[in-house]
Amino acid sequence: MSNLEANRLELRSDLAELKRLAGWLKAQAQQELSADTSFAIQLCLEEAVANIIMHGGGAKDDRLRIAIELERNAGTLVASIEDSGREFDPTQFPPPSVAKSLEEAKVGDLGIHLMHSFASDMHYERRDGRNRLTLRFVEMH
Repeated sequence: MSNLEANRLELRSDLAELKRLAGWLKAQAQQELSADTSFAIQLCLEEAVANIIMHGGGAKDDRLRIAIELERNAGTLVASIEDSGREFDPTQFPPPSVAKSLEEAKVGDLGIHLMHSFASDMHYERRDGRNRLTLRFVEMH
């Protein structure tokens, strides 16, 4: 792969899809990103998607699709996650819905901490009935 511009992946609202996301991110990063940057992005995106599925109501709606897009510009990588679920900002702490179990709550909290630790900038917006989370990462060398 020679370019990360406009690379997109669509996921079902199913935690099993996190494995497919990890494989896709590894393939994207093989030639383009440092190992540290790739690791940070993978952790953040997996946790953000898990929060959307578990706390944003996604697991209850198998029609929900989650789209991830990567774009690279001059030393930064921007990851956009978009879904058509109910209004939900996966960067909020604690997640706004009640977790079904302690394990689910821990996953949600971990994801939020990782995003705040690794992403240099985060922005959430609700537009035209869709949630959009944008995470910006500065490449580490």
